[in-house]
Amino acid sequence: MEVQHAKVRQPQHSQHRAGPSWKPASFVLGALALLAGCGPARFDPVPPLPVRSEAPQPEAVLYLVGDAGDPASGSPILDFLREDATARAGGPHVAIAFLGDNIYESGLHAPGHPERDHDERALELQLEVVRRSGARGILVPGNHDWGPGGEAGLEQIRRQAAYVSAAASESLDVAFLPIGGCPGPVMETLGETALLVAIDTEWLLRYEREPPFDSACEPASAAEAYRALREIFNGPEAATRRVVVLAHHTLKTNGSHGGYFGLKDQLFPLTHIWAPLYLPIPFLYPIGRNSGISHQDMSNPTNRRMRDSLAAAAADGRARPLAVASGHEHSLQVFRGADLGADWLLVSGAGSRLRSVEKGDALFAAGSQHGERGFMRLEFFLDGRVLLTVITDGAADCRGAEEGCRPGPAVRYWSWLRPPSG
Repeated sequence: MEVQHAKVRQPQHSQHRAGPSWKPASFVLGALALLAGCGPARFDPVPPLPVRSEAPQPEAVLYLVGDAGDPASGSPILDFLREDATARAGGPHVAIAFLGDNIYESGLHAPGHPERDHDERALELQLEVVRRSGARGILVPGNHDWGPGGEAGLEQIRRQAAYVSAAASESLDVAFLPIGGCPGPVMETLGETALLVAIDTEWLLRYEREPPFDSACEPASAAEAYRALREIFNGPEAATRRVVVLAHHTLKTNGSHGGYFGLKDQLFPLTHIWAPLYLPIPFLYPIGRNSGISHQDMSNPTNRRMRDSLAAAAADGRARPLAVASGHEHSLQVFRGADLGADWLLVSGAGSRLRSVEKGDALFAAGSQHGERGFMRLEFFLDGRVLLTVITDGAADCRGAEEGCRPGPAVRYWSWLRPPSG
């Protein structure tokens, strides 16, 4: 079954011609007026979801939310996720995957550190979703969870893993996967229909060749991790279930990590450091980012090799993954996988922060120009169907409304990833 996908209006780009009397102050004022004039993008209406006579009770449900580690976002999206998951208690097998950057800006600091309370609050907001919904929780590491480089970064990620393990010892059904400081992959079954495979892509980027420390991990190197992935994709579990890879870094994106920058990014990049810092540095930031200086961006050679290796591992398997689900980009995007290692590529990184995104070849894309945080939900049915739903906090529905408007969860996109005969 194919549905008409909602079209997302793109941000407006305008050309600025500087005359001989150009002044920084007038540039700033003009650019701010231009940004204000663009206005927020709107969502087109979405067709009604399938009625339950067409789609009966799912056998398993997987929620995907990434980059939820900023407790100051002010969005109720985690509350909406918890409510949706709680409503399914006693029914299907339910799991919630947090796709990295679980704590901003630099992972879980040691007790006594000035940022420790902030770090714990970010993590506890996500653990509380698991605690109150009764779902299985999986936290995947992201680049911000690793914090700085070297041994300090390794300590940050191991500290967060230990914190989650302590929560699990108190009868909370949650796990930090892969084990802190190891690349994975680690697989978990979800009901009878889904297989989840967690991998630490930041580990693969940092230690592309060999880790600079003695590792008790198994696999212990990036090459061994890719071989282990091939074994999973060729194994008996993958042959009988829909496979979803849980990672942090994207295999494809139309956001800043893929080279797209909104007008604010291009003109006032320092606002990412401090929000009021509207100092014009036109176009230098995108040029620098697109030069591949950071392994967080797709233009970087190490990042490209990692993506190629993941795609190659999937291509060598008898069971092609249904989806690779990731965060990293602060937006919501849905792509067909084509030759990138999976049938579908799902970017669900709008758990707390938002950045501009371009629609391009995406079937759906929403970012800061839409102003809504969100998550994705996959429902697995015994007849083989898999239904994707993109749910946001509905903030756009209160734009221009009367004071006191309280937005509720809104479905902005849905599609059958697999029909019954798929």
